[in-house]
Amino acid sequence: MSQDSTPETVQAGTPEEYGRIDGWPDFTDRVRAALAMAAAQPTSIFLMDHDFSHWPIGERAMVEGFQQWVLRTKLPVCTLIAATLDELPRKHPRWVAWRTTWGHRVTCRVVIDELADAVRPTLLLDGQLGLRLLDPVTGRGVWSRLKSDLTVWRQEFDAISQRSHEAMPSTTLGL
Repeated sequence: MSQDSTPETVQAGTPEEYGRIDGWPDFTDRVRAALAMAAAQPTSIFLMDHDFSHWPIGERAMVEGFQQWVLRTKLPVCTLIAATLDELPRKHPRWVAWRTTWGHRVTCRVVIDELADAVRPTLLLDGQLGLRLLDPVTGRGVWSRLKSDLTVWRQEFDAISQRSHEAMPSTTLGL
């Protein structure tokens, strides 16, 4: 589903392949379930949001899920892209502390100012599952397992990533 698509354009999928996200509580529950899925079947994780302030990534159970994910395999990576990461340390200090150990597997990136509006709340488990909010105010969106959606969303993520820079180093160097 492209950035301009509406949910109606991809409803050819079965209920096991595609569905709606009905608000922020539903979205956060699906984020939790997606991380549990990634911990059980390790794959690369791609997260994108304006500032991640509504996401549950700092919850104790979520950080434990990230820990399980990172210990299962050495290959997958996690990439976060945001318009700003200012809220991450304030809203999710537990996750930021966890990332200090795993900075070589978890990259945080910030987009250039011109792309801030293009940053759509998205979670991708590479080749397995995608969540995308179409209305970040209400938290309404879609989830998909359709390869066509996952491919388009991953291409959009990659295009935005190319116009971003690394931010929020996991450690600070100094004397």
